[in-house]
Amino acid sequence: MKEYRKYQITYFFRFVGDAFFYPFFALYLKYLNVPNKDLGIILMILPLAALFVNPLWSMLSRNVNDNRLFLRILPVIEAISVIILVSLNQLSWIPLVVIMIAIVGQPIYVLLDSFTSIYTKKTNTSYGNIRLWGSLAYGLATLSSGLLISKIGYEDTFMIAAFFLAIVALLMSWILPIDLTGDENLNTKSDIIVLGQNKNYIKFALFYVITLGIMFGGDNYLSLYFQTFGLDADGFGFVTFVFVIGEILVLALLSKFGDKLSTRSILVAIALANGLRFLYYGFDLPLWSYIAFSFIRSISMGSMLYITVRYITEITEPKNVTLGILIFSSVRSLFTALITMAGGFLTEYYGYRLFYVLSGVIALSALFFIDYKNTKKELV
Repeated sequence: MKEYRKYQITYFFRFVGDAFFYPFFALYLKYLNVPNKDLGIILMILPLAALFVNPLWSMLSRNVNDNRLFLRILPVIEAISVIILVSLNQLSWIPLVVIMIAIVGQPIYVLLDSFTSIYTKKTNTSYGNIRLWGSLAYGLATLSSGLLISKIGYEDTFMIAAFFLAIVALLMSWILPIDLTGDENLNTKSDIIVLGQNKNYIKFALFYVITLGIMFGGDNYLSLYFQTFGLDADGFGFVTFVFVIGEILVLALLSKFGDKLSTRSILVAIALANGLRFLYYGFDLPLWSYIAFSFIRSISMGSMLYITVRYITEITEPKNVTLGILIFSSVRSLFTALITMAGGFLTEYYGYRLFYVLSGVIALSALFFIDYKNTKKELV
């Protein structure tokens, strides 16, 4: 089998496992009668742990192939942690188990994406066409898991999630190490000083932190917000499925025609779509209206998936790709944690609409961190 296909299959199974657990974790906590103020603190653990854990992998990594080694271990521990979580089924143990899940689960996408980005750059293949398989899997799996939760419950559905999460470790053993022979840049340890002097990187890192930080923080409460209108887990699974299908279409179009668009134009579209969506949730409107307008999330998320890997490989040296992604992913995790914690208190005492209006304003502030002078060609 072609090596490229192995990456696509790996992304597919990883996102199936993710979709069977993470999108429904907040609803699971609500099912256990956890109040919003406590729920916010528990959800905050996942991104907050990444702030401290992600840099550790950079220090331990001698080169990009060490990512593959870590990815043969961490998914197994993540799966075991999910099994422990649903087996104990006790509120007092949840924060501790969530910390375990966060320590091993949060770095996986950073390690996988950086490893894959180096592979696609060396082989002159498309990262977007690999990532499409992950989005497709996520859409199908959220639809399936929402229906399964309504039939067999959260615990059994999360057990299925653990199975798919663990499979990724086997698939990473199937993928071959990247040939680093004769490539001094990839055999050299990353240089944080050089990265810190890269103005293009710093500006994009701030854009990334604000955009994805507020997106993930705000979306942590979306299932709960829609639940107040009567939408349960199976319905939310269907809504998420439709969102992801739109994301796939955007990613597919950009993978084919994105090279004709400037980085600036794509970043502006991302920030506007992200901010306007959250502001819209602040109006007193029917559920169908929120769901319909939510489709613009496909623009912001699909475009962000496309531009992040393309741009980071354009503005940084290959040896600094993993470190660069780890740094802004870690800071993004801190920002998501703060938004999630604040969201718990805001939604508990002031309702969801104020929370989403504030989220929208913050999302639009990312427009200030776009380089409006340079075009894509000047950045290459």
